[in-house]
Amino acid sequence: MAAERHRIPLHLVPDTAPVVADDSDLARALIAGEPWAPAATWNRFAPMVFRMASRALGNDDEAEDVTQEVFFRLFARANTLQNPESFRSFVTSFAIRILKWELRSKRARSWLCFREPKNIPEATYPGSDPEARDVLRRFYTMLGRLKPRDRIVYCLRHLDGRSLDEIADAMEISLSTVKRSHDRVNVRVSQWIESDVDVAGFLRERCNHGS
Repeated sequence: MAAERHRIPLHLVPDTAPVVADDSDLARALIAGEPWAPAATWNRFAPMVFRMASRALGNDDEAEDVTQEVFFRLFARANTLQNPESFRSFVTSFAIRILKWELRSKRARSWLCFREPKNIPEATYPGSDPEARDVLRRFYTMLGRLKPRDRIVYCLRHLDGRSLDEIADAMEISLSTVKRSHDRVNVRVSQWIESDVDVAGFLRERCNHGS
């Protein structure tokens, strides 16, 4: 990421914020420049943004960088929020734009470097099972073959559990566009998964256990 800034640790940060239950009140405080509002905004939305980025990228370090970039830019442009009642949607849409930019950048770097799949950096996954980590690495290598928008649609639908309506709203595109993208990419990814016995078996087992 090009922007120079202080690195914000990805955990809840101390703040002196009053109890604010309403997202719109928090948005108004941020726009007004209340000194407690940035920390409160981070604490409320950073876990959601990080989770979304981690599921799309398959790498927690990259997801943390994306999360920090989202809030760095969000704080700089908070005054562009026209409707405080839609603050959560504003944050989500902002995160998706940054995530799409990051995926495009990664895709461009991989082409410029002429990297073979075996040279893709090791992704970070929870747990200590080497076999599971290898299967998930192969799964994310498959997702790396998708265009950024298709990959985000797939991840929001199948890894983040969002409805197609929610995805359309978050990505600021039409529902028909989301449906076309989802149908197309779902067929492709399903074919890739079924072609790899280990990946297919691992994902079926996770589904059967409700993971």
